[in-house]
Amino acid sequence: MNLVIQILTGTLFHVQVAKDTSVADLKKEISNQEKLPMNRLILMLDTGHGDSIMLNDDEISLVDYGVKDGSHFYLFFKLLDNNNNNSNNGENPNGDSVSFVNPENPVSQGDSVTFVAK
Repeated sequence: MNLVIQILTGTLFHVQVAKDTSVADLKKEISNQEKLPMNRLILMLDTGHGDSIMLNDDEISLVDYGVKDGSHFYLFFKLLDNNNNNSNNGENPNGDSVSFVNPENPVSQGDSVTFVAK
C-alpha cells in the first residue's frame, strides 16, 4: 500500500508498506525513511469523512483501522519529558505525554499548543 503522511508543517511524503503491516511497523518505516524518533510518533488516520482516528495500538494491523492504498495520515510528535516530576498533568493513563508539537518549531514545557483537526 502507498500511504500519504502529512506533518504539521504541511510537508507530505509517501510510505510504501504491505497490507498486513501493523501500526508499529508503519512507525518504524516512517522513522527509518524520514530519520524521526519512532518512540515519539503519533499517527492519525484521515477517514475522509471529516473525522480522524488516532492509531493508538501499535499491535493492530493497518487494515483493521480501515487503512487502504492511498490513505492519508497526519503525523504528530510526543513532547520530550524534560522534567522528572510525578504529576499526571499532560499525561494519559499510560504515562505518555500526548501534547502535539511541530518538530520544526519546538516549544518549551511552559508553552501551550493547540491542535485543530480539519
